[in-house]
Amino acid sequence: MYCRNCSNEVNEKAIGCPKCGMDPRKAKNFCPSCGNATVENQVMCTKCGVALANKGLSIDTGSLPKFDASKFTGNKANIAAAVALLGCLLPWLKVDMMGMGQSANMFTLAAGSDNISSMMTLMGSGGGTILVSGLLLIFPIALIGFLAADHVPAIAKYKKQFMIASLALVVYAGIGLYQISHPSIPDTGGMGMFGDSMSKAARMAQDMISVGWGFYISLLATIAAFVLGRRA
Repeated sequence: MYCRNCSNEVNEKAIGCPKCGMDPRKAKNFCPSCGNATVENQVMCTKCGVALANKGLSIDTGSLPKFDASKFTGNKANIAAAVALLGCLLPWLKVDMMGMGQSANMFTLAAGSDNISSMMTLMGSGGGTILVSGLLLIFPIALIGFLAADHVPAIAKYKKQFMIASLALVVYAGIGLYQISHPSIPDTGGMGMFGDSMSKAARMAQDMISVGWGFYISLLATIAAFVLGRRA
């Protein structure tokens, strides 16, 4: 076929003319079949008899706005931070005691972490846990700050600090969750007057609480956001 803009011969599958760089089908200067010169409203080539008018509905997509996938998906580090923030709403603790199951996300855990620490201390489980309500709540706040830094100029310079704080706090939470899920109630092995009861209590304490999958999502996503943020 011939380019309708400059009459250069091009491949039928070509999306652009190698000579003029235009779409070989867009202009109306030449016949696409023989390269003969044509005019704007001409419907048939006077040399070869080929129809020049397009049949059916034709939509020019060149004027439509281009879809920029990078703007839609955003920064990969921000996506990972958003996933970590979503993980705060998912179970961070799973409790199964006396056949009754219950789970707690980051926010409910933050509301009751001081009570859990006190309860573990009373149970004699090695001083409870390091979890403190106020510190746990800083984790999602730091993630929100990291995400907002791209849109709020006043805090843009603190984006790296927000990410470091998020990583430190999710590790801190992991240590506290480990302490909760591994209480150090002594196992007497059934010896003594209360030995059997203490042994059962130790096994129950170790089995009734486990770290929920929501925490692992937040942990992995925060690490990913930290690594991707440093590469950006």
